[in-house]
Amino acid sequence: MHQSTLSNALRQTKNYVELARPLNGVIAFVSAWLGGMFASADRWENLIDIRIWLVSVSALVLLSAGNAINDYCDYDIDCINRAQRPLPSGRIRRRAALIFAICLIALGIGLGACINVYALGIAMLVSIAVFTYALWLKRTPFIGNLVVSGLTGLTFIAGGVAIESVAGTLVPAMFAFLFTLPREIVKDLEDTEGDLKNGVKTLAILNPRLAVKIALVCLAVVILLSPIPYLFGWYSGIYLVVVVLGVDLVILYLGIRLWRDAAKENCAFIQRWMKWDIFIGLGAIYLGTFW
Repeated sequence: MHQSTLSNALRQTKNYVELARPLNGVIAFVSAWLGGMFASADRWENLIDIRIWLVSVSALVLLSAGNAINDYCDYDIDCINRAQRPLPSGRIRRRAALIFAICLIALGIGLGACINVYALGIAMLVSIAVFTYALWLKRTPFIGNLVVSGLTGLTFIAGGVAIESVAGTLVPAMFAFLFTLPREIVKDLEDTEGDLKNGVKTLAILNPRLAVKIALVCLAVVILLSPIPYLFGWYSGIYLVVVVLGVDLVILYLGIRLWRDAAKENCAFIQRWMKWDIFIGLGAIYLGTFW
């Protein structure tokens, strides 16, 4: 009986972790942590600065809350697009997912309050944004994509805000915005079937060709701008090598695939690879800043 209860608890914990989408949470954690590291030249002192770790955990839990709220609001859509997810599969009840999200929001805001008033303000702004996005903005053509991309860039700035210095966070925040925007558009292209059946009017539905073109333009801008931090002496040569080989060439390949085929299966492949490529970009910036 005891083993059965423990097994059920572990299984349910796994379901909630899946609901939170841990890979996205790790990206948020690393982004906020790197934002704090980029904001000051004294990286060794930053490693033991509790404020950077608090803001990183806050970013993780707030993003996880946003994912849970998004799944709660998109239940009918996910029954078509992602039937294996915890809510449509029945592994977690919708009300439980909402309570889970609210608890994470409270935790994220509480962590922000432990840092400083500016971090608290950002945590509250993010909390409002994730609710607004899930309830309304996601169904507003292109605006929802901009909001998610803006929040991704803000994660880096939040890391700097935690130690009250944001100058070094602006470049990675800009690249994060430009990288996330096309990925969000590609995700909408992937989800067209379920969105159509539930009356969601994304740019991918209203004008799929325009959506593809905007995504490709954003990817091209990332490639064109990527050498600038090296050319201006902000990052070292190792940044240029890693970003060209690990990011730009991958983006070029994915952009060609998107141009040739914007079908659901291909878009799923593209957006997954873009998510993994984010880590390469973060690594390039980190290496270029400190080595």
